[in-house]
Amino acid sequence: MKTSKRPSKQVQVRDALHQRLHIYALAASAAGVSMLALAQPSEAEIIYTRADIETPFSLDLNGDGTVDFKFTSLNVVSSNFLGVNAAYTGNGVVGGGSSYAAALLPGAQIGPSANFVSYGRMARGFWYGTNRRTFQWHCYGPWKDVKKHYLGLKFMINGEVHYGWARLNETCHKGLNSAVLTGYAYETIPNQGIVAGQKKEALEDESWVEPDQPTPLTAPVSTPATLGMLAKGVDALSIWRVSKP
Repeated sequence: MKTSKRPSKQVQVRDALHQRLHIYALAASAAGVSMLALAQPSEAEIIYTRADIETPFSLDLNGDGTVDFKFTSLNVVSSNFLGVNAAYTGNGVVGGGSSYAAALLPGAQIGPSANFVSYGRMARGFWYGTNRRTFQWHCYGPWKDVKKHYLGLKFMINGEVHYGWARLNETCHKGLNSAVLTGYAYETIPNQGIVAGQKKEALEDESWVEPDQPTPLTAPVSTPATLGMLAKGVDALSIWRVSKP
């Protein structure tokens, strides 16, 4: 009498895997989860760098070895000009009118709707005087003697537009203007705006707080049908159904 061979361990594992995948598919269908919904988008990230650099200087926002902006303080006859210049085609600073770069306050939006210019003056100074007359000087412009104000920046990475900001303190002394860069940041996702002073991505739901202890399965609360729960199969689906309000 012939005896049938018992399935090999490899076959048993394969069958068990197929059964679990089938259960998972049923659970996902019951929960209304499609494969498209399971796709995870690339995560946005803001890169912030602390600094302490006095003008003139060049700024490489993302550290790829390409200068993105040049900050200058130039003397012409009896005048001084403090300005910022886009060092690469497609780069720009948020303009403030009359060829000046805007001195943005914290919270200002920097993005596609802003007016960008390739060069912006920040402040201007002039002086005059002789041996017979008391020396006089004057400074003006949106950046005159301001602290913790922001430049809105647009620059290119691999042909794609990115947005960022630079925080500076400006000083006018006897007609001479200078500024100190104290920090800068940029958004890693192309074409996504940033807020002046923003150093990290905001939570999608800032009202949500992670609990200190996991919620008991018997607690009468609504449990979302997450990917991790669906992967547990029928048992998890039963829990989800019972816990739904």
